[in-house]
Amino acid sequence: MMLVVASQLPLPQNATLPRLDLRYYPRQQAQRVIGRQDRHAEHFAEYAQYEQRFHGGADLERLLRDLVACQAVEELAQGALPSAGLARAIVVTAMTEIISVAAVAVVAWFAAGTIWNVAKGRALMHWMQGGLPALGARATVRWLGSTAVELVIRDGKAPFAGVTLIIFLEPRDTPWMWALSRSRGRRDTLIVRGVLRQVPAVELEALDPTTWSGRDALGRVPRDWPVRQTDVFGRVLVHHASDAACGRADALLAIAQRAGLTVRRLSLRRSEPNFQLHVRLPDRRESARAFFEAVRALADGAFA
Repeated sequence: MMLVVASQLPLPQNATLPRLDLRYYPRQQAQRVIGRQDRHAEHFAEYAQYEQRFHGGADLERLLRDLVACQAVEELAQGALPSAGLARAIVVTAMTEIISVAAVAVVAWFAAGTIWNVAKGRALMHWMQGGLPALGARATVRWLGSTAVELVIRDGKAPFAGVTLIIFLEPRDTPWMWALSRSRGRRDTLIVRGVLRQVPAVELEALDPTTWSGRDALGRVPRDWPVRQTDVFGRVLVHHASDAACGRADALLAIAQRAGLTVRRLSLRRSEPNFQLHVRLPDRRESARAFFEAVRALADGAFA
């Protein structure tokens, strides 16, 4: 900056440049710049030329133009920093947009899955109204989130003292939970849990181990119960406490097969609930009355 001011002052024609300002200052300035920023060997020769111009009485204005040009190159190198900041800003903006899109997608999925499950549950409950009187006169209904509907009949018809029905739906409102549950065999299921008026004489568990219902119940089966795979009822395994229970299981599975029920779990226990039946959701084109009559026949079969 001092040199720029000096170039604007009128000098005598034969004026001698001050030795302190121009003999040593360029050398010190060049060493400071090279040591701190450039660190390239070719710059030593460049700044040596400046010294030769000072000692040889070179044109001052030409020197100033060289210095200004050198400073412009240095400023241009420093000007690359905003470009890096701009790149980071672009990356941050892109990540923000990706997160926003993902959040909108999750919310949209949640809404669509919830609507799907609610519509499916309501449609099945409407269908069930035509057959529930076979189990009891009055049922109370409540939603358990968006994946389950519970219907409770407190005064059941014989052989039931009370019945609880659960429409158990896949977790379609959460994509990762839905994918995980499907990989584990969870599907839409109708669960019938009954307290019988009499305690069953036999105990058994007929399970399909490929389904979520079967695997969930497998841990509750006593380890000393024998197991037998049926040849007639596909993948269903019969765990039984006695030979009589094994024969009773065959009779109950035959009733279910004739009624067109896909059994995932059929349980008779002395402890409550005494009766459990897990089946695929019924076909709403079929008769609801026939379906619940078959459920009642299975409960009656516990005492045959």
